[in-house]
Amino acid sequence: MDVKDVSGKKVVYLKGEINAQTGQSMKEEVLKLFESTDTVVLSFKGVVYMNSSGLREIIDLYKKTNKEKKNLKLCELSNDLKEMFAFTGLDKVFKIFNSESEALR
Repeated sequence: MDVKDVSGKKVVYLKGEINAQTGQSMKEEVLKLFESTDTVVLSFKGVVYMNSSGLREIIDLYKKTNKEKKNLKLCELSNDLKEMFAFTGLDKVFKIFNSESEALR
């Protein structure tokens, strides 16, 4: 997981698999980032696989940040991940963008 600062907003580049183990540590690191910013963009460009446990961690992250009026945005999802979010109806809950630049606007 790499992080870039863009005008006070944080972009997190996720990599590999997001499952119960990796999702938990990712969630904790992203919550720490929200201590210094109101907006975090999660880029899924490097994600090769995410299971339901990983999705649960993303949902939990959303619930915690939404309660604090923070902005969590997702971008660069693969077609498989887009289908997962659409199938579960979560594409209506999350702010999902095709590119990092769109998410940062």
